[in-house]
Amino acid sequence: AGSFTYLPATGTVLTAGSQTLTVTFTPTDTTNYTTGTASVTLTVNQAMPLLTCATPAPITYGTPISAATFGCSANVPGTFVYSPPVGTVLTAGQQTLTATFNPTDTADYTAATASVTLTVNRATPTITWPTPAPITYGAPLSVAQLNASSTVAGSLTYSPSAGTILTAGSHTLSVTFTPTDTTDYTTAAATVTLTVNKAAPAIAWATPAAITYGTALSAAQLDATASVAGKFA
Repeated sequence: AGSFTYLPATGTVLTAGSQTLTVTFTPTDTTNYTTGTASVTLTVNQAMPLLTCATPAPITYGTPISAATFGCSANVPGTFVYSPPVGTVLTAGQQTLTATFNPTDTADYTAATASVTLTVNRATPTITWPTPAPITYGAPLSVAQLNASSTVAGSLTYSPSAGTILTAGSHTLSVTFTPTDTTDYTTAAATVTLTVNKAAPAIAWATPAAITYGTALSAAQLDATASVAGKFA
């Protein structure tokens, strides 16, 4: 019979590593027994930091990733190393981001990693298409009107197409842009309004031969022709 006194005491939080625990035994019967001591070795393993990483909101292709994109925090002091690095522009699709945490207290904590999935949406190319100057009926559509452009490589398809002769009035011209890089970009469309002015018919009228007073005007003098169907007055 007797009592034990431990060192370190109950409740002590030990640092990681190999630790010696000591106990002193004090017998109730101190007449016949001396105090006694014993020790054991306890291995305290390093702890794994608790990492919390929020699911990032989707971004659009062309947007560089930042530390906020990873959205990671830890329950102990330390620093994060990100992969891919901050500032990287990722291709469109589902991308895995990894954060490695290096604790300040490397004696008691191990490094830890966490991953999140980031959705990178395809970007919509920007189309530049200035409003074309009016044309006159009879003039076919050409590159002067069908002159849209984009900073992204790809092809442009117009409607109506080049060579079309539009009727007079206001017309909407459309273009569809198909990017070469369909992984990172979507197709895009744009419109402009073209004014087609009415054309003036070409009238040909030869100078008539002289007539004598008293001669009534006839088709011999009134013989103008026009480049389009119609009637003369």
